[in-house]
Amino acid sequence: MLGGLSVAATLFLFVDFHRHGLFAIPHDVVEFLGMVPFLWIAALGIFVILARISLKYTKKGYKYSTSAIVLVSVLLSIMLGLTLNLFGVGKITHELLNTVHAYNLVVQDSRKVWSHTEKGRLNGVVTSIEDNNNFSVIDSGGRVWKIRIATTTDEPFSPKKDSDIRMSGLLESSTSIFIAQSVHEWEL
Repeated sequence: MLGGLSVAATLFLFVDFHRHGLFAIPHDVVEFLGMVPFLWIAALGIFVILARISLKYTKKGYKYSTSAIVLVSVLLSIMLGLTLNLFGVGKITHELLNTVHAYNLVVQDSRKVWSHTEKGRLNGVVTSIEDNNNFSVIDSGGRVWKIRIATTTDEPFSPKKDSDIRMSGLLESSTSIFIAQSVHEWEL
């Protein structure tokens, strides 16, 4: 069961990164490694080792080879994780643990990766609209940004108040103005 939860949470994170376009943008090595859910991969390894130890000391457990126990444990964890993820258990697990500070230090999610204005990424909620090319956004840290959409954006965007969005672009010389080159609604 615990291995299945690990697989479900890992799958959720990879699907979440893909859905929010994070595999299509460049990352430095440190940021890329931060996106790999090492915690969940390590947890799966620990649960497989515990399953092996537990089964070896049952009445007939000595008959099974270590490689067979590990293989079956991993396969069952993957099958259970796929099933649990279909029902949203991976997302629920991640969101529950996301309230724990220690978990946040170890596991990145797509919102954190989109919160690096110095790397040209910003996400937040639209708070006010001047016109289709100028509006304000508040990010997850409570900072208000003035957004100017560049004339060379990929697709036209019409901001809506209280909509959750993600943008790529660059900081203007002023640290509170972000020039957006691409703007997308945040998919939940």
